[in-house]
Amino acid sequence: MHVHAILYEPTLFTDELYQRALLLLDSESSARIKKFYRREDACRTLIGRFLARMLLHERGISLTDMTFATTEAGKPFATNVDPPIAYNVTHDNGLIAIASSANTYNPPAFTIGVDVMKVRIPGRETFASFVETVGDQLTAHERHLISSAETQDQGLERFFWMWTAKEAYTKALGLGLGFDFRRVEFDPALDILLVDGIVPKGWQFTKFKIVQHTDSYQGVVGEYVGGETISVLSESLPHEWLTVEDATSFIQRAIQRLSS
Repeated sequence: MHVHAILYEPTLFTDELYQRALLLLDSESSARIKKFYRREDACRTLIGRFLARMLLHERGISLTDMTFATTEAGKPFATNVDPPIAYNVTHDNGLIAIASSANTYNPPAFTIGVDVMKVRIPGRETFASFVETVGDQLTAHERHLISSAETQDQGLERFFWMWTAKEAYTKALGLGLGFDFRRVEFDPALDILLVDGIVPKGWQFTKFKIVQHTDSYQGVVGEYVGGETISVLSESLPHEWLTVEDATSFIQRAIQRLSS
């Protein structure tokens, strides 16, 4: 498993670079990106498209030979790739990431999902009102873990581990909207994850943190790897599988390599 994360700062991502990158994408992707009202949303989506294409480029596939499709639930995947590769893209605020793996259970989109979130209280909400807003998607045990946290920062950290774990699991399954998040319970203090009250066998969940200036992001990769056990890998473990770079450098390099 590998995670490639891109840190995006709007003020450093020039319009000239954005326009050059758009020219390399297929007409459907380009048209969809241009529909975004906010340039930041368009750039995040563009970077996500290039993450998938660079993943295939590293496999020796030329840009003109890359083809993509989506499942009925909308999960994207690469077609005509041999050997196949599993991947999933996520973004939140200034971070865009792709998780990829050679574990290709359940084709064609495969069973891998990744989610990242910026650790913050959105808008003008208080910590209490924020937790109340999302409380109906948490189990009783999860709500207790948040309310019993020693500090607000610890409570926020626990919440975002819970939420990204739930998202990673459902994205790995390739499910659309409507999945009841209360079916997934994650205890980030003990690193125990249950689905419908049962340990899901054959799964691996990998936690990670990325810091950009004063911003902190938490992420989880959920991946079905087979077998009879489950593992939850702590964010404190070494991250040899994680690559982080800035958006401008990444897109400049992607344009150069995909154009050659």
